Amino acid sequence: MSIPAALNELVAALKEHAEVMSGQDVAPKRAVDVIERVRVAAARYSDATFESSGWGSPFSDLFEDEELAEDTEENESGDGSMPADAERISITGRWDFVVTDQEAWFAHVVQGLNDLGAGDCVVELNSAAQAMHELLSHDEPFSGYTRHGLADGGQEWVIEQIPKTLSEAPDEEHRA
Repeated sequence: MSIPAALNELVAALKEHAEVMSGQDVAPKRAVDVIERVRVAAARYSDATFESSGWGSPFSDLFEDEELAEDTEENESGDGSMPADAERISITGRWDFVVTDQEAWFAHVVQGLNDLGAGDCVVELNSAAQAMHELLSHDEPFSGYTRHGLADGGQEWVIEQIPKTLSEAPDEEHRA
């Protein structure tokens, strides 16, 4: 889908959402329907933007600063579950993959989203990077560690198409 087509779909979904939500006594099913239409259209716009430019979603960090400020205020005031003097760690890494079977990868992502209860968020998958984005947007890959003395402190990740994987590039290229 082109960026202009995705934009038109998003604008139409937002207009419908505004119209429905401006009314009195909005039926819950109708509200959910228009909210989901906006979410799907926003995902398609993000996907089209990524496919065209390689840039990620313009919506991914929309509320990140507000949430971070709220979390910090809660933790510093002593009302949160994480003490202000607790040790904090960050994991930075890079994992490269080569798509050897796109159909199998897409099937895995769709099944994974269905298993996570996010099957309704599956959009038409058209790249391995977009499929990974959809999966990571709904999955919590490090959640197993939160049962063993770690609390989730937030996440930030980037998925991009690359010309060479780490194993294909000379050491000098990926150390820069």
